Amino acid sequence: MLKQVVDKVMARQLWKLGFREPTLSYYDLNGEQQTADGEELILKDYNAPKETRGRGARCYSAPTLSAVHDWLRRKKHLELLICRDTFFQNTGDYYCRLIRLSDGLSRDTHPRKSYDQALMDGIKQAISLLL
Repeated sequence: MLKQVVDKVMARQLWKLGFREPTLSYYDLNGEQQTADGEELILKDYNAPKETRGRGARCYSAPTLSAVHDWLRRKKHLELLICRDTFFQNTGDYYCRLIRLSDGLSRDTHPRKSYDQALMDGIKQAISLLL
């Protein structure tokens, strides 16, 4: 569920915001997602490998949604709460509430059918708020 990896555009935006956490996968110079496999299951910061430093083209770490969610809470002081509408016995759609901890600013996303979609919308909204 939360093992879904962000897309290349979002990975680049996270790099601009200072995401420098170790991950198991990354986007290479061609935009293809690469994953550590077998014996190479090590966490690594793929954002600035030496062979691409200063050349325009670069690799970007591809974190999971849960890693980005945790990073936004720890480093950017943004809380993402996933809620589900309920009315008596009827359960509804998921939505994400974004709360900026410094001043209490709160925003809600549009209702979504799944938890992952609501979290992805919340992360997109958090990135647009920070950029």
